[in-house]
Formats: sequence, structure tokens, C-alpha cells
Amino acid sequence: MEAIELESLGTDKVGSDDTSSFDARFSMVRSRLLAICTPLVGGHEAQDVLHDTYLAGRSRYGNLRDPNAFDPWLIRIAINRCMDRHRRGARLLPLAPRDDARLTSDRDAGLRELIERLPTRERTILVLHYGHGYRLQEIGKLLNLSHTNVRTIIARARQRLLRTIRESES
Repeated sequence: MEAIELESLGTDKVGSDDTSSFDARFSMVRSRLLAICTPLVGGHEAQDVLHDTYLAGRSRYGNLRDPNAFDPWLIRIAINRCMDRHRRGARLLPLAPRDDARLTSDRDAGLRELIERLPTRERTILVLHYGHGYRLQEIGKLLNLSHTNVRTIIARARQRLLRTIRESES
């Protein structure tokens, strides 16, 4: 989204000062949001999610109580939008493109397919933790889950992956 496109979208809930402030802050976090959304829903869908996130964030920007929480607030909106798309039946895409040189071996391709089959919440936590380096406590805040719950979910996902890998090697 270019700045011209962002400014052309109107909203009834924020004033012009808030709008330009939001636009400036959104443009600074845009690439990070895209990097988080792309492995969850794919490139084309990620652009749609980013647009939805922009519109939702801009319409609610006046309600944000802590300006320092802007980035996590937008990330949470984006993740929720990704999960909404998945719940509507869209199949999440692999963590990396099929032609990625790093994932050429059969074992890596198999692992990628196993990750694709994980439940949405487990997959989201794995992508955020291993793909983007978020700490489990940060993920808990983004997804509105306790640190213990996130730890349990990621442990369950790792166990499921390990069990499936061992079964396939037998």
C-alpha cells in the first residue's frame, strides 16, 4: 500500500491528526506485519490481511490507550485476521515457498507438510516463535493467552511433529 492509497481511505472515527499519525506508524510496521502474515496465509492473502489490518486499526486507533503498544496491537489484529481466514476454510500455505533452496531435501519437505497439518493455533505459535523469534511470553500477549498455555501448546506441537516423524521413519 502506498502512502497515497493510505491517505485516500476515509474513516469516521479518527480525526485528521490521528489519521496521519496512524498512517505514519503503520508504514513503519508494515513490512513486519507482512513478514508475519505471509507464512500464515500466503503472499496474495497476506496483502489482503494487511489491508484489513490497516482498516481495522485505523478505525480503532482512537481507542488505543497506550501509544507504546501500537506494534503489538497491530500484530494481534493481523494474526486474528489470518486466523479468521483459516477458520473460513482457507488452507494455510507452507512456511517457505516450495522452490526455496533451503528446503530441498525430502525430510525438510515432509516436515513442512507436517507443519501445514497442525491446528491453526499450534502453527501460529510455531511460526511466531521459530520463524520470527518472538518469545513465548510475547506470543501470549499477542494471542491473549497465558505464558503457561503458550508453552503447553508449543510443547504439544513439537511432540506431535516428533511423533509423526518417528512413525514415518519406522
